[in-house]
This record gives sequence, structure tokens and C-alpha cells, in this order.
Amino acid sequence: MSKLLTFLFAFFLFSSAVNAQKNTEAVKSIEGIVNELLKLISGDIDEERDWEAYRNLFLPTAQKWIINPKAPPHSQVRAMNIEEFIRFVGPLYGRDGFLEVETGLTINEYNGIANVFQSYHAKNLKGTYDKKGINSYQLIYHQDRWWIASLTFVNESPTAKIPNTYLNPEFQEKN
Repeated sequence: MSKLLTFLFAFFLFSSAVNAQKNTEAVKSIEGIVNELLKLISGDIDEERDWEAYRNLFLPTAQKWIINPKAPPHSQVRAMNIEEFIRFVGPLYGRDGFLEVETGLTINEYNGIANVFQSYHAKNLKGTYDKKGINSYQLIYHQDRWWIASLTFVNESPTAKIPNTYLNPEFQEKN
């Protein structure tokens, strides 16, 4: 009986710790969760990222889609689950340093679902990558918080500039 009580006590303590982590302030709002993602992937060269906190932003079945419009013949689309993204792309963030900042935010929300366009400027700190583009999030409100169900991102190209409608005034192109 004593072992069972010890197990149950440890289980509930562990469950409480996990639930406390999952209900951070950042996931309580749409702006909070999308900006938390940028904060978690940004950092100095050789700085370890908090991949557990990153995983906590996504539904377990979430996908990330990377679109490369310059790949021949038309475009390249690559899908990854969160673990694949962390394994294949994550090390580049620490190795080269990375900074991504929001340059615009457009939110469409209805009854527990949201579609978000977050314009960004991203660069590594070694100076070999500097791009602007749009993150497209599909979010779900469940268990008193927002979850990222899917994230697709694409960089702008010379023939497909980010429309001013998706940029904050200070980042808009002047005609």
C-alpha cells in the first residue's frame, strides 16, 4: 500500500508540473503563442534552445510546412513533424545563431480556431541568411489555451514581395 501511495503521489506531482508548464501565459493568447515561438527559436551562436518549451506550443500531431518558391521547376514543399524539425533544422539555430522578429500580424479568429499571418524578418548571426517572409499558423483553442495545429512558412521572392497589408506601417514599402 505504501508503494502505491508513493507512486500516486509522484504521479500527481509530475502531472501538476507538466500541466503547469503547458499553461504558460504565452499560450493564453494568439499573439502570445506566435511570439513565443519566435522567442524560442531566436538566440545567440552556440546558445541551446528550449525544445521542450517549443514542443509545448504544438499539438502532438502538428506539421510544419516549408515552401521554397525558387526550387525548380515551380516550388518545393517540405513537410515535417515537430520532432523532425527539431532534429534537422534545430541544430542550425544554435550553430549559426538566429533572430526572427515579427514585422506584421493579421489574425482571423472564429469559435476556437484561428488563422494567423505573421510577417517576419529572419537572419542568422553569421551573416549567411537574411530573409523576409510570412508564417501562416493554424491554431486551435483547447483546454483553456491555444495550440499550433500547423505552421507553414515561405520567404518572399523578387517576384512575390510581402504585400503592405501584412506589414506594420514601419515595414511597409513606400511607393
